[in-house]
Amino acid sequence: MTIFKAYDVRGVYGTELTDAEATTIGRAYGTALDGRTATVGRDTRVSGPAVEAAFLEGVLSTGGRVEEYGVLPIAVISFVTWQDGLAGSAYISASHNPAEYNGIRFRTGDGYGLLYSESPIMDHYRSGQFASGNGEVATRRADEAIARYGAFVAGRVSLDRPLRAVLDMGNGSAGAMGPVFRGAGCEPIVRFGEMDGTFPGRGPRPTEASLASSARAVVDERADFGVGFDPDADRGIVIDDRGRVLPPEKVAIILAERRYRPGDLVIPGFDCSMVLEERLKPLGFRVERERVGDVFIANRVKNEGAVLGVERSGHFFLPEFQYSDDPFAMALALAEVIAGGERLSELADEIPDYPYIEHSIPLTAPTADVMARLGERLARLEPDTTDGLKVTTDDYAVLVRPSNTEPLIRVYAEARHGDIGEILKEYEAYVLAAMRD
Repeated sequence: MTIFKAYDVRGVYGTELTDAEATTIGRAYGTALDGRTATVGRDTRVSGPAVEAAFLEGVLSTGGRVEEYGVLPIAVISFVTWQDGLAGSAYISASHNPAEYNGIRFRTGDGYGLLYSESPIMDHYRSGQFASGNGEVATRRADEAIARYGAFVAGRVSLDRPLRAVLDMGNGSAGAMGPVFRGAGCEPIVRFGEMDGTFPGRGPRPTEASLASSARAVVDERADFGVGFDPDADRGIVIDDRGRVLPPEKVAIILAERRYRPGDLVIPGFDCSMVLEERLKPLGFRVERERVGDVFIANRVKNEGAVLGVERSGHFFLPEFQYSDDPFAMALALAEVIAGGERLSELADEIPDYPYIEHSIPLTAPTADVMARLGERLARLEPDTTDGLKVTTDDYAVLVRPSNTEPLIRVYAEARHGDIGEILKEYEAYVLAAMRD
């Protein structure tokens, strides 16, 4: 399995992603820097120091200059990269993957996700032609970066009353972010804040199931809301005051309706609920979909001047703060709305719920062949091919697409009417038949 995914490098450490490979990727990145300076940071994974050291060895061998922050949320390192006018950033993380994985993610100088396959990085990697020189590394303090970020965000929100927020850090890089919330007017109730790369608290992926204990804590602590983060802290899953995990689409609608204006552009991922268009278009918002993947949405938000981007997996983009996906800015912008007097649960209940199921099917045949056969089977339904195959009817929408990060076909089904389970089963049967063929 290749470690080069659609928008990052990712694999099991020691077998798929080795130190030697990290050094080679570092050489390619350092050559692409061409003497400019980049930031480097990581999440809390046990293999993080080794991967980072190997990667830095490669960068420095090309004469590259690096400012190294250690463990720091990717949203914060993106912020300091942008604020300091640096060339870009490399971040050691496998996002929400299990602890045995690690990877390397890249950011532009403006702090948003770099499509590295379209950059010189891959050209240098493939050619094996690397620059040579004696690079420099300057050690920077993560706490100082967090303080800078906290002051910046606090200056852009204003809470009419103090709030209480349960923050489920998931043993990841968000563990030190409590003071940012306190500085903006929220009392942080921190859970799983110990930085531990084995993720013993509730695992690396924030989901409705893994956040169950934090959802109960929101109710028990009489908090106004809660947020769960993944290890690199680029995702934020919101919990309302009744202890319900909210779909990111509902959060995006609440922010759009109360923070932005008719005529503004919102960019959701291709797998997001149809409720976004149903709710926002009648209010005058423009809603334009982008293929699934935080990097693709980040680039679209930046290039088209959108006010908001959202992925169903919990990535939020609010460029009034920065171009990076930023769950802390999202949470504090939402806090400003709640502080105005309405309970988050009441705001969420104003938005319809449609049954939505996502299921993954392991690939047993080449991806291109499976999708081609599936396209033939579904041709009569005239699917949208922007990202995989999406069939939309008056009663339901189903998206079938290969994962950007794993050897899986993902099937997403949403229904206004009808049995969602039967709809999902029908399309899963199409996928399995395409694999058998």
